[in-house]
Amino acid sequence: MKNSLTILIIILLSMSTQAQSFFRNDSIIVLKSNNDTLKNPWAGGFNSVQFSEIDLNLDGIMDIISFDRSGNKLNTFINSGQSNTISYTHAPQYIQNFPKMISWVLLRDYNCDGKMDIFTYFNAGIRVYRNTSSATTLSFTLENNLIESDYQPDSASNFTTIYVSNSDIPAIDDIDGDGDLDVLTFSILGEKVEYHKNLSIETYGTCDSLSFQLANRCWGFFKESSSSSGIILYDTCSTNIINPEKENKHGGSTLLTLDVDANNSKDLVLGDVSFNNLTLLSNGDASLDLTASSMFAKDTAFPANNLSTIAASLPVFPAAYYLDVDNDNIKDLIVSTNCSSSCKSNDNVWLYKNNNADNNPDFSFASNSFLQGGMIEVGEGAHPTFFDYNADGLMDLVIGNYRFFDMNSSSNFKSSLWLYKNIGTLTTPAFQLVDSDYVNISTINLNVSANSPETRLTPTFGDLDGDGDMDMLVGDFSGRLHFFENTAGAGNTAIFILNQVQYQNIYINLFAAPQLVDLNRDGLLDLVVGDRSGYLNYYENTGTITTPIFSFITSTLGNVKTRRSNEFNGNSMPFVYEHGGVYKILAGATNGYIYQFTNIDGNLSGTFSIDSTFQNIWEGTASSVAMADLNNDGNLDLVTGNSSGGISYYQADFITNTHEINSPNPNKMNIYPNPTHNKVNINLNVNSITNSSIQIIDILGKTFYNQKVTDVNISINVQGLPSGIYFIKFKNKNESLFQKMIKN
Repeated sequence: MKNSLTILIIILLSMSTQAQSFFRNDSIIVLKSNNDTLKNPWAGGFNSVQFSEIDLNLDGIMDIISFDRSGNKLNTFINSGQSNTISYTHAPQYIQNFPKMISWVLLRDYNCDGKMDIFTYFNAGIRVYRNTSSATTLSFTLENNLIESDYQPDSASNFTTIYVSNSDIPAIDDIDGDGDLDVLTFSILGEKVEYHKNLSIETYGTCDSLSFQLANRCWGFFKESSSSSGIILYDTCSTNIINPEKENKHGGSTLLTLDVDANNSKDLVLGDVSFNNLTLLSNGDASLDLTASSMFAKDTAFPANNLSTIAASLPVFPAAYYLDVDNDNIKDLIVSTNCSSSCKSNDNVWLYKNNNADNNPDFSFASNSFLQGGMIEVGEGAHPTFFDYNADGLMDLVIGNYRFFDMNSSSNFKSSLWLYKNIGTLTTPAFQLVDSDYVNISTINLNVSANSPETRLTPTFGDLDGDGDMDMLVGDFSGRLHFFENTAGAGNTAIFILNQVQYQNIYINLFAAPQLVDLNRDGLLDLVVGDRSGYLNYYENTGTITTPIFSFITSTLGNVKTRRSNEFNGNSMPFVYEHGGVYKILAGATNGYIYQFTNIDGNLSGTFSIDSTFQNIWEGTASSVAMADLNNDGNLDLVTGNSSGGISYYQADFITNTHEINSPNPNKMNIYPNPTHNKVNINLNVNSITNSSIQIIDILGKTFYNQKVTDVNISINVQGLPSGIYFIKFKNKNESLFQKMIKN
């Protein structure tokens, strides 16, 4: 019992000295290929984004939130507040102040207290959160779970949830000019826009209530075709009765109200799920109380014909937003896509500057990548990994993507690898885009059956042929791996040549996400491959250093998965790393959380331990993860990719104690020179060398040197090692010690 208790104490001490923690760090500099500095490189990318303004830091200046429908991802940006200047800084610390939201989000001040409240989708309706911020703290309180409206105001009242499709975006605006917020939304039957009038002013004399009544079943007296984006004006509106006739449901539409001609009535900007353009419907309501809305003209090239600019054209399903982004007190126009997948996900946030007035705008096209152009943005999906491509001892960043829109492609989509070179130092990393189609992989027909390029590319690197340089395996959508041989030789900038399509006939159940790592610690690189179901596949290398043979062992490594019971797939994206002398696995997932698996060493046929929400990191759906020590502090830092095609960086803020036991003197091993090029000297001081060994291991866990120790002073020739970061591990019967070595 006493021995068991001693062992338990040792284990607990070991665990307590190896605790991990990460903090979000957006300060790492990233440059474009033309040397321009990205403003917010680590903000995480945009796909189908919605925009609203709100004072996040409570300084009296309106900031911006974005909400990405494709992954239900909220992002927050602080406005510098400089007049006539567009300058926003990513400020993710405010995200935690918002509730979880899905499908669409619009911020509006419904109770006239000067604070932006939240209107968002919930259960085919509208949920409202009231802004309850104090002078110092941003906060929200649920005000109305589902807004209701009296759908039969001309007979017995019938209060029913205001219907909003999850694919639509309603208009929430003061339609009748009385000071409270009304709602425009397509009916559940489709084609017609319902006008739900807020009776707060009429009933209570103030604007602080959400009391609605259906005022018109076909506001504007127009009809949207159920099969096209065509608009029929002056519709007879036969449905504008208590029991409307049945119609086909529309596929999806977005609504924005604004006054484009200074006649006080609200005009309507309409986007449709099947088309690239926006349609402006002009409202001829000249009544004093704005009760006679009727659309008399349509412009399918908006905003091109509203004075002069270019038309919005975004494949597919555009949506428009109206807010002041340049601090001139005039609202500007932002247009983005509104689909959840399979739409344009690069250069798809168009900004039109308003050069006139809110109620008589003069739009001029300013950018096709508002905020997005200041980020690492690779389209749809981002799968990062680290690799020293130019052998300078600094870890570079390679990002595979799922796909991005390309009209020149037969399928309108293609995938590629993005190479960001580390142009910083050993302690201060910085990156620059070198190539957005590394090894021209988007042009290579990796899909043999279709004779076409592949999508959803996920790279991993390792020396597969024993020549001292790092080769590349790329996983794809179809579940195959492809081998690119590095022919440059050790110490040289990588030159990759496609060696084998569908490498060794390895086939995974779609979405192959490989990592090369010596999982069983036999000196040979093995394969761990994630798949769409969320499992980890293990292929043991039963060959040699120069001729690997990957033998299938199991499709359920560790009996774990990254898929919850209510999810269709898991989309596992594994990264195996060594911490405290033992292996751990981080894995991305469809749901966006990062899974951590432990209890791996000596247990490859058993069940791993699991943490399904590692560090509570969540950067959007379809997460992926990679690690490297980027600032030379002895700790592995972390980057995550997501479905929005961006990258987030988390820096380790712990000091790793790599002892396996509680030692009173953790610095008993000295190595020099460090960095080194030819040889490294090791002094073990007072350490016992009985039954001891020395290993040199890279950051992915591959062992390059392993020898028994016979002297406290050791000299090892490392000239043949590729440049990079390594760990020297000394182990005797009592303990393990680690020191980092830089090979230049």
